[in-house]
Amino acid sequence: MKKLLPVLIASAVTFQVHAQALPDEPHMQVNGVGEVWATPDQVTINVSVNEQSMDVMQAKQVADGKLAKMIALLKEQGIAAKDIHASQLNIHSKTRYNRDSQRNEFDGYEVSRSVNVILRSVDKYANVLQALVQTGANQVGQSQFGLSNYDELYAKARQLAFKDAKENASVYAQGFDAKVGKVYSINAIQHQQPTPYPRVEMKMMASDAASSVQDAYNVGEIKVSATVNAVFLLDN
Repeated sequence: MKKLLPVLIASAVTFQVHAQALPDEPHMQVNGVGEVWATPDQVTINVSVNEQSMDVMQAKQVADGKLAKMIALLKEQGIAAKDIHASQLNIHSKTRYNRDSQRNEFDGYEVSRSVNVILRSVDKYANVLQALVQTGANQVGQSQFGLSNYDELYAKARQLAFKDAKENASVYAQGFDAKVGKVYSINAIQHQQPTPYPRVEMKMMASDAASSVQDAYNVGEIKVSATVNAVFLLDN
């Protein structure tokens, strides 16, 4: 029965373990997970200006003018030029279906420009976004929240994952009257920085009052996680 013990333990505690070399000696495989939650301290805003006209140059001039005002506004807010990324010009011809002639007919041009803005302070988020809309932005993309100290937070999550793996090994070994020996191998799963879409509550920006705009946004937290797979030898 003792020879069956490692097999039973390994099957009982292996969850999503990646392929790795296993020892011939009695062993167990365990996962460890660590999580750290933090409030975002930076955010990337994406807004666009879309103009339609039968005259392409007229639409372009209007879009360029609004984008120029938006860039000037951002610089007035103290945002560095390196954090303001204006897109190139996009022009699309539009058509509409004429039921009488049963043909697609030219329906003007759509000209668009967009700008990505990195805010190094989340506190500016609500007011800057409100100001961009008032200046001429008529499309708002999904804001991306991030963590400037992600590497530090991931290191903490990784340490928690190590601790969790060791605790799991000890618990399962005790359940089978075994003892945890030396670690045989470690497989750390590399996590990319999480897509920064935390829990965010957004309401319509109906008021010009700064306090009302600020209250309409509630930025939640971002989870930084780390996972480690470990193989431990079992002592008799």
